[in-house]
Amino acid sequence: MEIKDNVMSIADDYDAFFVDIYGVLFDGAVLFDGTLSTLERLNNLGKKIIILSNSTQTALDAMIGYAQRGMAMGVHYDKFVTSGEFLRHTLIGNSEEFQRVLGRRPVSYRCMFMGNDSIFRSAGLEKTSDDDAADFFYIGVPRASYGAVRVDNVRDEAGRPVKIEDLGNHDWKRLRDDHGRRGFEEFAIQLEMCLRKNKLLVVANPDIFAHGTLDHTENRYPIVTQGCLGAYYEKLGGRVIYFGKPLPGIFEYARRFVDPKDRIVMVGDTPWTDIAGANGVGIDSLLVMTGIAAEFCKGVGLSPKSAKKLDTLFGEIAPLMLKANFSPRPTYLARRFAAIN
Repeated sequence: MEIKDNVMSIADDYDAFFVDIYGVLFDGAVLFDGTLSTLERLNNLGKKIIILSNSTQTALDAMIGYAQRGMAMGVHYDKFVTSGEFLRHTLIGNSEEFQRVLGRRPVSYRCMFMGNDSIFRSAGLEKTSDDDAADFFYIGVPRASYGAVRVDNVRDEAGRPVKIEDLGNHDWKRLRDDHGRRGFEEFAIQLEMCLRKNKLLVVANPDIFAHGTLDHTENRYPIVTQGCLGAYYEKLGGRVIYFGKPLPGIFEYARRFVDPKDRIVMVGDTPWTDIAGANGVGIDSLLVMTGIAAEFCKGVGLSPKSAKKLDTLFGEIAPLMLKANFSPRPTYLARRFAAIN
């Protein structure tokens, strides 16, 4: 792995940049310093910039949301590709995966938790509140009765802290947070209901967690996202279809928007989605030490002294997250995406 200052350090070597947004450009509340100016510099150099996100929004909804933060298509990026958009594309034009699992084309879905219905609009599906009638359950943004659930203050029944990468090895009905709240138990009860009914779960965000705000301050915390529930449902014995990184389908979909001859690099903050996905489709990658990577490597200075933490991240934590016996490693490491003058 080569250590770089920021994305501009590799700008001359690539024609197209697939760029994650959460943890790379955006910290869960605001854009990182220098993000817009760096994107604009890449654009001015003639680089193609594809925002490749595990967001469950449609591309249009995401574009509108980030436009309010100053990101403009044609100035800061060329195309917005989301996992929600890829799911929608699959339902409308290529539903073989659903037919393989269900034995038929799905006609109805049930939304669990908060859901963005726009990805199902005009997709030939009917939304239902009848558990039994639904062909599959779509996992929206997970929320417990008290709101979003943090993954960094979880304790087992004996009061011992539970590591993020070890969440799947615990019985969620026995977990609580520092305030005694049992959000994971609420999730487990709903997932067990799905399992009893033998329902397929559709997950359009394979991420285990993302950073976001929980209160009226600007404090950001790692919060449970859809991939965490999908992984636990699989552990229970349930069937899950994922859309998004690290699966190759979304990378191949994103490749439609660049030239086949383009030299592509994936810029992300998560070894088990961004980097593993890039490795899987044979493209280079730059891991920025913000967002998810920063959560596991606090204080890493990208120096020889940081080697042990990085080896743990790539060699131990990443395989656990991937449920695989290989270690995804990036082509480059950088402290941040943006070039700050």
